[in-house]
Amino acid sequence: MSKEADELGLAAVTEKAELDHAGEPLSERDLQLLQLEKELNQKLDTELEEAGDKLLWPKALYFIIPNEFGERFNYYGVRPLFAKYLTRMVGVTSAQGAIYVSYFNAMAYVFPLGGAALSDSFLGKYWTIVSLSVVYAIGVILLAVFSIPGLLGYTGVDDKGQQLLPLISWFVPVVLIAIGTGGIKPCVSAHGGDQYLTHQRKGMDFFFSIFYISINIGSLISGSITPIWAQNTICFGRTCYFYPYIMCACVFTVAALIFAFGKPFYRIVPARGQFLPWLAVKTALIGAYKYFKASPAERNAKKHYLEFATEAVGADMVEETRLLGNVLFAILPIMFYWMVYDQGSDEWYYQYDLMTPASGLPAETFSNINALLIIIMVPALVPVYRWLEAKNIRLSILGRMTIGFSFMCISFLVSAILQIYVIDAFDPTDLDENGYCKSKCISGWWQVPQWVLLSLGEAMLSPEGLKFTYMNVGKQMRAQSASFWLLMSSLGNIITAQVGVGIENNSSFNDYDSVKAKASPDNGISLPAKYFLFTGLAFIANIWFWAWGLFVFEFKDQNATMTGIEGWRDRRRRAKNPEIEATIEVEESSYDEKKTEVAA
Repeated sequence: MSKEADELGLAAVTEKAELDHAGEPLSERDLQLLQLEKELNQKLDTELEEAGDKLLWPKALYFIIPNEFGERFNYYGVRPLFAKYLTRMVGVTSAQGAIYVSYFNAMAYVFPLGGAALSDSFLGKYWTIVSLSVVYAIGVILLAVFSIPGLLGYTGVDDKGQQLLPLISWFVPVVLIAIGTGGIKPCVSAHGGDQYLTHQRKGMDFFFSIFYISINIGSLISGSITPIWAQNTICFGRTCYFYPYIMCACVFTVAALIFAFGKPFYRIVPARGQFLPWLAVKTALIGAYKYFKASPAERNAKKHYLEFATEAVGADMVEETRLLGNVLFAILPIMFYWMVYDQGSDEWYYQYDLMTPASGLPAETFSNINALLIIIMVPALVPVYRWLEAKNIRLSILGRMTIGFSFMCISFLVSAILQIYVIDAFDPTDLDENGYCKSKCISGWWQVPQWVLLSLGEAMLSPEGLKFTYMNVGKQMRAQSASFWLLMSSLGNIITAQVGVGIENNSSFNDYDSVKAKASPDNGISLPAKYFLFTGLAFIANIWFWAWGLFVFEFKDQNATMTGIEGWRDRRRRAKNPEIEATIEVEESSYDEKKTEVAA
């Protein structure tokens, strides 16, 4: 092995080889980071190297996976209660409630940008997660305390004589929750991926699948408990939200402590010590400026316009920025996926409220069929993908995501058609004391097909998206990349909210005045045209995503496609230049061969 490899350690040199492009040496700063990473992880890296390519479960996962379970238990324990809390405790309409929940979702998925910047630039993933978990816990505790009727006073009385709580009792706590959950969200998944060495791709694939399953186990358990608890419990003389909220706060606090105690077992990728978002913007600006000033000959000499910034920021930052931008443009259409998907936690709840409850279950509990199906579908799809590869059928990670996007669009189309029959069958004279249908309305079980389609789409898109954004960027930008993936959900919810505001008082999309609307449990009815509108927007975005992935996007390497089958562009490139050999998956080469390549 070379002297350089011996000094920096194999894991660090492997990462160096990933960033060292076009023969350009890494900057002094990045060599220092590699040396620091080697010193911080020397003992753990030795253990990981001894475990080899087949390692699936490093010790660190015993602390990371429970933390993700607890955080998602908390998040999905409180969020499904928001829609009903707003309409029944605060007194807003169903349309307004959907808008407020969309704004919360938007905040929760825009704050990952700040958390990722803080993590990759200064604090590192571990300390970012620990510090923002404190903010998160305070938010959930305040949510529970402020839900106590009368603590912050009242703002009026609804048409049933119930006193209404101020909106601030919900708004202030959920802002803190959004900061906390958003800030740690991109760091946890990236921190988990960092627990593997570069060549341990099977382990990374396993981690992201287990990570996503833990999310859904947490949401399934808490989502099955908190809605029923809130609906069937009276505390402080009203429907009880305090107990479910405080229970979720306790579970999250324990999970955060478990994560904190795992520090001795974590591989640490040190923060750069520079503000990465600014460095990326600086790279793009300098590259663009010099590109437009360059002669045609100078432009042709560069593979990418960002290479004009190499002298100013270094070849490593140029490559990091290029890969991050490549991923960002590829996932932009995903915002329309989340625009529709997240309405399953409000619009589909309101639809269910117009139906006869399935086995007496409230909407929030019935929707847990989604989490249950995800737990089954994510591992069940793995042998399907392997079978396709055995049949020499290429299904890259973007191909899986495209198909998943399509299933989600179909699910919302099915729900739009169902809404026609739901409204027609809704009988205001057949309601119980809580405002739910007794027997004459359509059964809530008719929502099962749309939940199955939605869950299949999610299983093929969401966990694959986490892998895609991790494996197709450089080491320094992994939390940033995860934050952009989460940002798409925020943008999707902003679109939902803005479209909702635009059509709120349009009688073609929302009904507030009919007898059925006034008798509905949620102070209004969303009409089928509203469902069809969002479905159409999502289908257009699905085509955009498919076309970009097929004709524009270039994977970081063959391994990042998550399939060993070559694509048509790879075959065409080799046909034009026979000297180019087909890329071989890193997984299929031995670790000794990889060491030889790095040393060379």
